[in-house]
Amino acid sequence: MGFHLCLCLLSLIFTTACGSGFSDDSTLHENSYKEKWMASIPDDHLLSAVTIPGTHESLTLHGGPLIQCQAWTLENQLKAGLRYFDLRIEASIFHNTLDVMDGHIKHTKFHDVLNILWEFLGKHDSETVLLRVTLQGMSIWNAGESIKNLIKKSKDKVWTKTFVPHMRDARRKIVFVQSTNFNVGTLNHNTFVTYDGWFKDIENKMKTITKHLKEAQKNCAHTISLTDTSATDFFKGPKTVARVVNDQLNKLLGKLKTGSDKPNCLGVISMDFPSPDLIQNIIEVNRQPGSASSEKPESAEPETVAEPE
Repeated sequence: MGFHLCLCLLSLIFTTACGSGFSDDSTLHENSYKEKWMASIPDDHLLSAVTIPGTHESLTLHGGPLIQCQAWTLENQLKAGLRYFDLRIEASIFHNTLDVMDGHIKHTKFHDVLNILWEFLGKHDSETVLLRVTLQGMSIWNAGESIKNLIKKSKDKVWTKTFVPHMRDARRKIVFVQSTNFNVGTLNHNTFVTYDGWFKDIENKMKTITKHLKEAQKNCAHTISLTDTSATDFFKGPKTVARVVNDQLNKLLGKLKTGSDKPNCLGVISMDFPSPDLIQNIIEVNRQPGSASSEKPESAEPETVAEPE
């Protein structure tokens, strides 16, 4: 391990960030907004061929350093340009509600999350959002059925087909991505496997991420590929690991963008505590020579969704 990385690991508790890839600042400045970056993606592009920044455990905003995965609210994550979100949903045993789990705490209702996403998409009709739901708790079957009922009521605002949509069909919609126990939505090639979430050292972690991004590059032309960069160990929570991993991921993406074999796409990259610089680096993978971003007019806000009956 190089001197810089050793120094970085030793000084984690004294620094706000190690490099420009990490941010645990809960505020987001307007100059970091990337609300309409998908406007430059052609309508005939498959969604899988777009390199998309996202978050792991997207609403785990509390719980301390061994649990917390994100610093920004969902609204700020959307403003920052993040377009993939990962949620764990649990159905209440005693009440007919769907809770989004924040670590082991319930702070948000799932129908409120959907309303936030649809409100954003209603104002930014060039954009789409990918949503991956994992069910947990004592009532997994009930949770799955309740989500399906919500989707049926809003079928014009979601994509639940198994094949990958083109951008023209995905804009202004929530594209559901299948998970291990919720098989509604687009099939995806998940390059992340269980042992990848265990952090040994930065060299091994970056080798794994690099391998998965290469695998995603081969598959993203025809299927959504998901690379999860998060990791923990007994003594290092998501924040501690993200301080080091995000900086190295940022450098890796910079090299990929400027190299002779620049990738056409890298799929979805899911992260803990990403910085605006890291998000921008991921978005820029999509830029082709001569392309220019255009912003489409804002449209009316969509209807909100009610709690499941």
